[in-house]
Amino acid sequence: MSVLAFNDANSVHYSWLQRFAGNIIRYGCTSRLRHIAIVMDGNRRFAREHNFERARGHTLGAERLFDVCQWCHDLGINELSVYAFSLENLKRSQDEIDTLMDIARVKLNEIEKSLDKIHEQQICIRIVGNLDLLPEDIRQSSYHLMKETDHYKSFILNVCFYYTSRNEIANVLQDLAKGCEKNLLQIDDIDDDLIIQSLIASTSQTGHLPDVFLRTSGELRLSDFMLLQCRFSMWIFADVYWPAFTIWHLYWIILQYEMKSKTLVNVQNQCKTILQ
Repeated sequence: MSVLAFNDANSVHYSWLQRFAGNIIRYGCTSRLRHIAIVMDGNRRFAREHNFERARGHTLGAERLFDVCQWCHDLGINELSVYAFSLENLKRSQDEIDTLMDIARVKLNEIEKSLDKIHEQQICIRIVGNLDLLPEDIRQSSYHLMKETDHYKSFILNVCFYYTSRNEIANVLQDLAKGCEKNLLQIDDIDDDLIIQSLIASTSQTGHLPDVFLRTSGELRLSDFMLLQCRFSMWIFADVYWPAFTIWHLYWIILQYEMKSKTLVNVQNQCKTILQ
């Protein structure tokens, strides 16, 4: 087992039971789960229930993301797309927004300090969304990390900042319209496949759309996250706050996918046939 460069070597420990169960799942499941999209919900409620400051809940949520990256890597899942900050979050208090940006700043700095190991392990980090809204230092750190790692595919982490799916789709359509204006493509070239291929995750090195859409905290909402990319994904709404998400929850998700993946593939094929 290798420790991912952006995770502290001491932060992930497996009990013998967790390791045993993980080996069974990794080598026993026949359906390959390659990509998970996650709405990391429940940081504030977790903090409230445990009488923590709100900032502490967000910090624990960021640390849990790194844990989940390690678990997924060890289980053979090589791509994660996470909803870090929605455009709708701009409606929150400035104090909370500043807290979230401070956490992002600290974590990006930690990753940059591990850049040699990231190159060694061939980890791709993509910060996607309306990056112009990020503070200048965070934006520059994001661009630097993406430039350094954009050709890797061993493990891919897509972090969505200042993002909504509707905004993403609108931006893609605007780009395609500009392509038509410049005679780079014709109107007839624009179809659902081209739009999908132009979206986040579709343009990653693997090109694998999410197999599973996961939302924690028990809320039954998609929250405008990767709507087109996840249209054929298995949707799971876990009744656990994100900071309390454990490896056993991840094992359960993989087993759910294993049991239902053949049905999902059949549904996907039927839908594609109908749409053709």
